[in-house]
Amino acid sequence: MKKVFLGAATLALLSTSAYATKARLLALGDEVEDNYYTMDDRYIFTNASYINNFADMVVYEHGSEGATSYATAFTTAEAANTTLDTDQNPKAMGGFLKKHGKFVYGAYLGNESNVSSLLRIVASDGNDANGYLATADNQIDLFFGGEAGINWGANFLYASSERKNGANEDLDDSAMAIRVGANKDNWDAYANISLNSESENVATGNKFEGKLGFQVGGSYTFNQDTKVYGSMKKFDWEQTNKLTGTNGTFDGGFTRLDFGAGKEYTASTDTMVFVRAQLTKIDIEIDFSNKAELSTLNIPLIVGFESKANDWLTLRGSVSQSLYGTADSQNLGTLIAGDLGSAGDSDAAGLKAAGIGAYGGNFASNGETSFENTTTVNLGATLTWNKIAVDTLVGSVSDNAYTRFAVKYNF
Repeated sequence: MKKVFLGAATLALLSTSAYATKARLLALGDEVEDNYYTMDDRYIFTNASYINNFADMVVYEHGSEGATSYATAFTTAEAANTTLDTDQNPKAMGGFLKKHGKFVYGAYLGNESNVSSLLRIVASDGNDANGYLATADNQIDLFFGGEAGINWGANFLYASSERKNGANEDLDDSAMAIRVGANKDNWDAYANISLNSESENVATGNKFEGKLGFQVGGSYTFNQDTKVYGSMKKFDWEQTNKLTGTNGTFDGGFTRLDFGAGKEYTASTDTMVFVRAQLTKIDIEIDFSNKAELSTLNIPLIVGFESKANDWLTLRGSVSQSLYGTADSQNLGTLIAGDLGSAGDSDAAGLKAAGIGAYGGNFASNGETSFENTTTVNLGATLTWNKIAVDTLVGSVSDNAYTRFAVKYNF
């Protein structure tokens, strides 16, 4: 019996074709890479065993190609966005899952990790157009799983690229990882291990080499409507810098902890409301002579709903606000020292500053700052024709009518 939280009660309300894509996750106040409460087919990238719950589908996420000349990204703010997946410039990706007897197999293209990209950007020398390291490209995820008393699954990730797109641009990047997981009824558990993660700028000698990477976690659901969950993600790496004043080889680390709980309320036969809270702690550090560190703690409260308005339209939305949020920055100015910005003249506009700044990092001074103006409203909808579902998202801070767009086909 399939039980998919947000959920066990919700599946009685909505067709499974409503469960799809980043647009739905964001509309419900969740994240596209670290989503642990809202159950969706995106969860297969956290717990591979859920391919059994979302078999027989094809999904396409509309967006840009995701890779760009790093000389272009260095000088053009808009192009720089293509190195990360954002609402303003999402990455294109998609794949399929197919059930065969008691087994499920599938493949997915282009699901590069924002966190992995950020670590390579942080390890880059940004004072030269050719100083940035390549982020993962040409990524493919292969899935295989089945049922044997419990749902089980495995995912093998592989990415490799060589880029010589301009003068003096000679970039190599590679990554491998394996994800394994299990789920049954009201629980799930997973372990995801990085096997290889490397990026090198051959022209400059700047390197990123992963030393340790893993994620472990799981969840438990009480009474089919109350879910608790936790996750730990950790990456350690070694970076070699050649261009800036921080010449040498240094260790870096990224740790993220998530703990949360949420409860569903069935408002009617066609509408579900939920309330959840989450604690997220993120620590980033690089061991320069003056260690660069960022430590954040955020406790958001999210209230959301999902309602089947009629046979072809499902509406959803959420409001979220940080109950407590702080970011402690130490020596982050060292991290971007010498970096040119997107206009070639501002440290604060560079790729590293944009990436770390998204976590609340302060490059101008040391100390603790509070998160401000954290209230966010997202709205979304799914339009369904037979077995085709089209997901859209309207973000509260975007000038675009639809900041995300995706199509899913259930066969």
